Amino acid sequence: MVLMLLLTVSGVISIYELVRMRTSVSGIITNNVNNIAASQELLNMVQRVSYAMQEFTFNHNDAPMAKLASSDSLVSKLLEHPNELELYMQGNSESLAGIENLFVPLHTAVHDLLLIEDSEKRPEAYFMTFAPAYHLLMQKLGNMVALNQHELRNNAAAIEQNRYRTVIPCIIAVFAGVVLIIMFNYFIMHYFANPLIRITHAIENTVEYKSPFRVVVESDDEVGQLNKAITALVAQVKKSGKTERA
Repeated sequence: MVLMLLLTVSGVISIYELVRMRTSVSGIITNNVNNIAASQELLNMVQRVSYAMQEFTFNHNDAPMAKLASSDSLVSKLLEHPNELELYMQGNSESLAGIENLFVPLHTAVHDLLLIEDSEKRPEAYFMTFAPAYHLLMQKLGNMVALNQHELRNNAAAIEQNRYRTVIPCIIAVFAGVVLIIMFNYFIMHYFANPLIRITHAIENTVEYKSPFRVVVESDDEVGQLNKAITALVAQVKKSGKTERA
């Protein structure tokens, strides 16, 4: 019953840990995939804006920007409402603070550059306003991708630890079961099997060699009572034999 209880408890704990780990792993993988995908999409969006601005500045072609603004929702948000861009980030809030505000300089630089009608003045404005904001934003978004990847590695390490936490109850139950079996075996041998073996040998010696029946049983349980009953019976048989010979 004790072994069954141990195995049942360990099984329930293991199943609970497995279910919790599966849920945790699923959530962690989903979050990390979404974070990395969103970060990469933001990088691609900013690169598309940069390409369009280069076409507008150096090739005097505003078609790419117009096409992006009409077809790309992220670009539309950047051009119209940069503060509404949803950045999926995780990690230290201090290291991520202010990333949303980095879109505002880029947004301002794009609009200022689009307002310049003189094509010869556009390159200077591009390098003075747009390029610094673009490179700074790209650096911060790259850091965000690296942070997400770092968090993914940390989550993988946490999953590895949870795997051991799932296995440990089973190991403990098996170890406890082995210890209990050894203790139970020792108890059976010491208190039941060995006294019965000694009583059996003593009876055989008494029957075959007429030797005195002397067996010491320390316990007062059923085996001890059996030893007393056999001792009394042997004594009574010997007494009856002496009486008959007299």
